[in-house]
Amino acid sequence: MQAKPIPNSSPYISPPLIRPPPVHQASLAQTITKPKPISTPVPNIDVLVPDRVLQPVQPFIERDDSIAASWDYNFLFMSQRSETIQPIRLRVVEGAIPTDFPSGAYYLTGPGIFKDDHGSTVHPLDGHGYLRAFTFDNVNKEVKYMAKYIKTEAQVEEYDQKTDSWRFTHRGPFSVLKGGKKIGNTKVMKNVANTSVLMWGKKLLCMWEGGNPYEIESDTLDTIGKFNMMDNCDLEDDDESRGGDVWEVAANLLKPILYGTY
Repeated sequence: MQAKPIPNSSPYISPPLIRPPPVHQASLAQTITKPKPISTPVPNIDVLVPDRVLQPVQPFIERDDSIAASWDYNFLFMSQRSETIQPIRLRVVEGAIPTDFPSGAYYLTGPGIFKDDHGSTVHPLDGHGYLRAFTFDNVNKEVKYMAKYIKTEAQVEEYDQKTDSWRFTHRGPFSVLKGGKKIGNTKVMKNVANTSVLMWGKKLLCMWEGGNPYEIESDTLDTIGKFNMMDNCDLEDDDESRGGDVWEVAANLLKPILYGTY
């Protein structure tokens, strides 16, 4: 059997070559933009607003709470070198006195001096009492301010009015003075009247844990003197057998050392 050739009427066409898509590579000279955090301050540029005056954009400054807290803490323990003897009217910075706020006075006491003028520093709990008064007048809508040191026996001894200078001569229960007296320094419990203030009856008293309070004139903040809380009280011990007790003898010996001469 003999095969016959089949005539090919159309010529053979080879399929086109399929080339891969071109690969785009970044040029070495091309710079890549680095992303910026959202807290980055905005540059101070002008904003174009139609029919309006150009206004500069204020830069955004991120608040650092740790720095603000540090400043607040340092100002809290800053020595007060001056007194406000005469009442001054405070200027309103923000807000207003409530309409139903009662008229009266708010008293605040606390330690006022921590460093003297001779290189000594005391613990804040041993700072001399600094009394402040805020007087609210809801009729005239104003607040007045006064501030004075409580003239305790310790404050009178350690502050010189002529030279307007401080010199800590005795330490407190929480402080040891640099270069202070080391022998005979028994005034370790000097009364500084810096703990609290209260109105007891008609008497304004500045308190201290280790001794009697000091009475203050409420209008002028002048110090009247030490107030004896136990005046006219019978403190005699009915038990005569304890007169020679060793603990009572020790207490009588330690009392002037613990309380000092103030």
